[in-house]
Amino acid sequence: MKFFISLLLPLISLPVFSRLWGRIVRLRHPRFLVKRVIKRYQRAYNISMDEYEGKVEDYRSLADFFTRRLDPGKRPLVPQENAVVSPADGILTEVETIYSDQATQVKGKTYKISQLLHETIDFSLGWHVAVIYLAPSNYHRYHYPISGNIERYFHSSGRLYPVNRLGVNRVNRLFVRNERIITEIVNRQMSCYMAAIGASFVGGIKMEFIPGSLRKKRDQWVPMNREVQQLEEMGRFEMGSTIVLVIPASMAEPMHKIIGQPIKVGQPIFKMLSFWGLDKQKTP
Repeated sequence: MKFFISLLLPLISLPVFSRLWGRIVRLRHPRFLVKRVIKRYQRAYNISMDEYEGKVEDYRSLADFFTRRLDPGKRPLVPQENAVVSPADGILTEVETIYSDQATQVKGKTYKISQLLHETIDFSLGWHVAVIYLAPSNYHRYHYPISGNIERYFHSSGRLYPVNRLGVNRVNRLFVRNERIITEIVNRQMSCYMAAIGASFVGGIKMEFIPGSLRKKRDQWVPMNREVQQLEEMGRFEMGSTIVLVIPASMAEPMHKIIGQPIKVGQPIFKMLSFWGLDKQKTP
């Protein structure tokens, strides 16, 4: 079995298969068949529509259903400016503070944050890393974890290994090897990063702030200058994936969260540190 899996994982990580799957799940005809597939998907993952817009039969394709929107009347998202909040629904699989270029993928496996972000960082003062895994049943739109200015982004090419338990336990440096979009957001003159990581059978990673003219730019930092507000919609995964937040320790401190437990959009992960003392010292 292990030999079979070791052969299968590199094969399904080829982006061509995920892109093909992306086209299939966008099909809207024949209508009776699409509706049946959506219904079976809903039942298989026990997805309740209590928090979402419309009814199951309103969705025209499996991709539309997968990227369904929250109903703001049923589940409003309330900003918490004193916190860095979860950008997505999912499982909080890791929260750690690092002082060197090494983060935990899973017990016994690590990866370099500098390689994940395509960025040289001074780790000596500490950085917090939080990882959120989005299962197939989760809400797959994601939101800004913090208010600030988007300075730039990096769309990194790569493979599309599965990011579930099988993938993270078997594929070394998984987050570094997969396709991803890294966004640098500046708040209080400090940079924090969010990496939206693709996975097997993710038809695409969509970012609302990237205009069509820039979507083909890959493997380079692209400058931006856009103010964003916490919990505005940032983008969406077209099938399941993972988000990694990288926050300077001088900006915030971790709040008590149980690793391995569900978390929802808007729930605090880090508490913003007060800058009152610094501001007071600068006041003449």
